[in-house]
Order: sequence, then C-alpha cells, then structure tokens
Amino acid sequence: MFNGEIVFDIADTKHLEVDFGSEMMPTKIVNKGDVVALGRKAPKNRWEYKITYSGGKEYLESLHKMVSQLCNKKEYVNELTRTYEEVSINIYMRSEFAEIGYSIPSYILKEMSLLDCALNFNILSFGMATNV
Repeated sequence: MFNGEIVFDIADTKHLEVDFGSEMMPTKIVNKGDVVALGRKAPKNRWEYKITYSGGKEYLESLHKMVSQLCNKKEYVNELTRTYEEVSINIYMRSEFAEIGYSIPSYILKEMSLLDCALNFNILSFGMATNV
C-alpha cells in the first residue's frame, strides 16, 4: 500500500499571476523570501494545487482528475509554461516498504500529451520490509 500527493506546481522568481477560477483553487502559495522550513527562505514564488490519495485505485482516480482538470484549461496551462520558469505535475509516492510499482494508463498519457508541462516522480520509501 502506498499513499501520496499529486501536485500541479508553478514556480518563478517573478510575481505569479495564476487564476484557474473556482475549479482549481491553490492549496498553497509561497512568496519568494518566505521562511518555509528550518529557517530556510523560499528562492522562488510558488503556486500549488494538490490532491492527496491513498492506495493504487485512488492514485489513478486522483491523477485522472487532475489531468482532466488541466486539459480542460490546456491553452491556459500551455501559456503558463511559456510564461514561468517551472510548470509541472509532481507525483509523490510514499511507502513503508522498499518496492513500489505503479503505472499510468494510456488514456491518461494521451491527455497528458496535450500539456506542455513536465511530469516528475518522487518516490519516498522507508524500507521497513522484512521477510515479506
């Protein structure tokens, strides 16, 4: 079993003006210079929209939901990628076990191909499996 978040993230050193309307309200906004963790300051302005999931079925549902929302505004998303330094979909996966397997079905990949943003995977495993 694994869990995590899928995050649509926009970052730049210049001011961000992002508006997806009520369909995608940011779950986090960070301004350049804000203290973010352990006294460190954010090097960039950041706009994030996050969906959390738990388990394989919810992972696919959440990924499909986010990609569909972004595809409904694909012209705007692609404009954002031309305007700002970083525009990406980040998939975070966490597990207490050392091995995680997952896939992205072709219908989601086809939708993703309409977006000019990067897709990043962050797999965080605590490696606590013993004689499974």
